[in-house]
Amino acid sequence: MNDTIICPNCKKSIPLTEALSHQVQDKYAKFYKIRLEEEKNKFAKTLQPELEKQLKEKMDFEMKNKNNELEELRKQNKNFQEQLLELNKTLRQLRTSMEEEKLNLEKRLSTEQNRIRQDEQKKFEDQYKLKFLEIEKQNKDLKNSLEDAKRKAEQGSQQTQGEVMEDQLKKILSEEFPYDEISDVPKGIRGADLIQIVKNNVGKKCGTILWESKRTKVWTEGWISKLKQDQREIKAELAIIVTQVLPQQVNNFGLKEGIWIVDYKTVVGAAIALRNNLIELSSLRSANKGKEEKKEILWNYLTSVEFKQRVEAIYESYNSLRDELQKEKDWFTKKWAREEKSIDRVKDNLLGMHGDLEGIVGKTLPELEQLKKIESGE
Repeated sequence: MNDTIICPNCKKSIPLTEALSHQVQDKYAKFYKIRLEEEKNKFAKTLQPELEKQLKEKMDFEMKNKNNELEELRKQNKNFQEQLLELNKTLRQLRTSMEEEKLNLEKRLSTEQNRIRQDEQKKFEDQYKLKFLEIEKQNKDLKNSLEDAKRKAEQGSQQTQGEVMEDQLKKILSEEFPYDEISDVPKGIRGADLIQIVKNNVGKKCGTILWESKRTKVWTEGWISKLKQDQREIKAELAIIVTQVLPQQVNNFGLKEGIWIVDYKTVVGAAIALRNNLIELSSLRSANKGKEEKKEILWNYLTSVEFKQRVEAIYESYNSLRDELQKEKDWFTKKWAREEKSIDRVKDNLLGMHGDLEGIVGKTLPELEQLKKIESGE
């Protein structure tokens, strides 16, 4: 299609060919494009500083605003910290005040409790003082009565025990030496208990032994002098103290100041040894009858170390035989116990076997007379 253009000068329409039209279009297009770029650049150059200025102002404003806010927050934070410090200080003061108040309260409470306790105690003491004194007097009187009763009971018990031991000693001597005369001491003899008149195998008197039994918790040295006095009055050749507590110098059996001292388990052995020596001395005395000077020799012999050693030797032999007999007795007792257990096991096995067989064959099993005797213990 043919377009026209208006001449700017004459205002007439001028027809344009299509080629010319394209040229014109291209030319104006380039022109306006360049102008547009120039205008854009010009506008950009003109607008950029303004925009940068506005942006900078805006950023400065916002920065300033932020700084103000930050400063305000700093002030608030500082105030908060100061308030917090003050609050902590107040809390510490309050806590300290409360602790002091608590201590003061506890102190006042303790003081008050002590006062109340003391008042109650004083009240109680005032109220029951007479009662306590009365009870104390009753307890004292009761204690004195108990001690008096205990003392009397102990005296009676010691006396009873002494009489029992005297009877037991008399029984032992009578059983061991049936041909000797064993009797109680006459009245007026203060310490001794028994008199043993020793006789030989033909019934001839060979001497006298004076016995005294003691059952106390401590040894008393005064017993020796008292028994010596009794020995002189009785005119006994030998005197013996039987005691459960021996002096330090004596072990089971020994001589002290002319008096023989033994414990209860050694009575029989000591009696045998001393009695045999009296019989031997009596025989020697009979062989030398009419010789007055032999009496002193006999007395010296009775109190000599040799006589003591002979008696101790006889006692040791007796004691050894007694221990050996006891060992044999213990051995046979154990042996019999073991054999009895073995016999019991055989008996149980026989009876068990018979019961098993009877359970198998029933009543047809013949009865064994020997088994019945074993079962009945015959």
